[in-house]
Formats: sequence, structure tokens, C-alpha cells
Amino acid sequence: MQHPLFVSKRKLYTYIFAWMPVLGIHAFIDIYIYKIPTTLSVIDAGISTGIFAMIGMLSWYTVRFISIDNTKILFTILNHFIAALLFITLWFFISNSILKILSNDFYFLNFIQTTTPFRIVIALFFYCILALSYYLYKYYSSYKARIEREAEWKTLVKEGELNLLKSQLQPHFIFNSLNSIHALMYQDMEKAQEMLTNLSSYLRLSIEKNKEKSVPFSEELQNGLLYCSIEKIRFGNRLDIETTISEDSLSCQAPFMILQPLLENAIKHGLFGFIGMVKIEIVSFVEDNALHILIKNNHDPSVHKQNGNGLGLTHVQHRFALSFGRKNLVKIKDENGIFQVELIIPQY
Repeated sequence: MQHPLFVSKRKLYTYIFAWMPVLGIHAFIDIYIYKIPTTLSVIDAGISTGIFAMIGMLSWYTVRFISIDNTKILFTILNHFIAALLFITLWFFISNSILKILSNDFYFLNFIQTTTPFRIVIALFFYCILALSYYLYKYYSSYKARIEREAEWKTLVKEGELNLLKSQLQPHFIFNSLNSIHALMYQDMEKAQEMLTNLSSYLRLSIEKNKEKSVPFSEELQNGLLYCSIEKIRFGNRLDIETTISEDSLSCQAPFMILQPLLENAIKHGLFGFIGMVKIEIVSFVEDNALHILIKNNHDPSVHKQNGNGLGLTHVQHRFALSFGRKNLVKIKDENGIFQVELIIPQY
């Protein structure tokens, strides 16, 4: 996240002008309470306030990397206390050094020394004000970004509502399944009936739950295996499905119908131009409060893949970017004849 003061010149100028009343009050106290000559008072106020305003910009980075967590509130306070000491020490050393260079007036230098405790307390107060302001900006920006993502998601859902099945179930999948059922009717009526039943269940499921954003992974896995059972009937012994599922992953939440485009991609590109058996492996585990799902398939690296725009993978990546606001949750790897897609699904 960019420093808020450098997002626009307007915000930087606002920050600078916000310190002007502080500078004026500082000079007023020096002149009318401590009876410091006007010139020295203005110098003191300008140097002290200006240096603190510049160093205060750095407190944004402490706020950025120290989040407010109710379970670690004491740790957060301690971190800010240490950061405040460092900032105030740096400010005190720089401002006092400059003031000593600009003036050798004994009474003025003595005044600086005797008012040190008061200056430190005021500096600590302003550090707290700056930290609070940055936190407000940080959480407002996060809230605004979340609202924008939700608005974008709602717009996408509205625009794609009529084409939902097209985006989740490629038309050629239904077409091929129906063709396979037609062919099986003359060869193996029992398999044709099984495939028709599975296809009907799968289509009914996709229609009934097409508005749900997430489901338990146990349900999503069941849906994916149902899809695989349809393809298994089509391709027979050429297709093998293996699963390695951790028990704790079954209760995690996963985006609805997220496995189908990945499994279709694995079957399509694994079998194309390859006469051997293709093994599809589904792996899941939980790590760092996130559900990890791996879809692996073997393929022949020497075979040129079919021309295509990768709609399945693109669809999944776009969904994740909108849902979680991150682009690093879908990882693709192709090594030694094994193509792998890893989904990382944060659990909130």
C-alpha cells in the first residue's frame, strides 16, 4: 500500500498545512509564556515542528506493518511504544543539534534543556495522533477496496447470470456426454443409463446451487468426483482418478464449482495426443489457515497442445482475484510431464 501522503499532492499539502497551527501555538508559548525573543521562538517552533512533521511521515510504515489485533493488544502497544521512542529520540537529537548550531544564546539553550520533558510528552502525544490517523486511513482504504471488490463481483454475477452454465460447464462437455450416451445405448445400456443419471445429477446440482459463493469442501469434492465419474465412463481405462484428502480439509469452505474447470482442463490436455493412461490426482490439506487443493495430471510434453484460450484456468484465476483480492492464490506448474494447479483458499 502506497504512503497516503504521496498518493496526491493535495494530501501532502494538507498534511503540511495541518502543522501550521501547531507551529503557531509553539511560537506563541515560547514568546508569551517563556518570554523567549520572537526570532528565537520562531526558529525553535519552525525547527522542532518541521523536523517532527518530516519524521512523522515514517510512522506510516510502523502502522502499515503493525496491525491491531485484539488477541495481541499488549504486543501491539509495546511495538508502538518502542517505535515512538526511536522516532522521538531521532527527532530530539536532530532538532536540538540544529538549534545549537543556529544559536549560542545561553538562556535559550538552557530553556531548550529545561523544557525537554515537556517536549517529549508533546512529541509522544503527536506520535499517537499520527498513528491513529494512519490507522483510520488504512482501515478506511481496506474497507473501500472491499466494497469495490464486492460491487465488481455483484456486477460480474449480474452480467453473467444468463451465461452461468456456459462459464462453468463447457458446452462441448455436455455435447460429448450426450454423444457418448447415444453410442453406449447400442453397446452397453447399463453404462448409458449410469452416465445419463450422473449427468442429470450434475446438471441439477449446478442449477440448484448456482448462486452460492462457497460450500464445504466435502460437497465440492463430491461434485468433482461426480464429474469425473461421467468422464470415466466416456474414457474407460484410459482415465484413472486418485485422491489424497486430509480429514481437516473436508470442513473447509471452497468456492462452488471450482474443481470442474480444473478437472476438465486436466482430462482434456492430458488425453489429447496421448495414447497411454492419464492419472488425475486430487490432493487437499490445510496449512497456515488456508485450504490447499492440488490437481495433477500426467501428459506427453512432446505433444503440441490444442489451440485454446485457457478459459477454464482464466475463469478460476478471475474468480479468486475478485473473491480474495489477491492474484497469488492460483499457482500453475508444469514439470517433467506433470501439470499441476494449486489453489490456496484462505479460511476466514
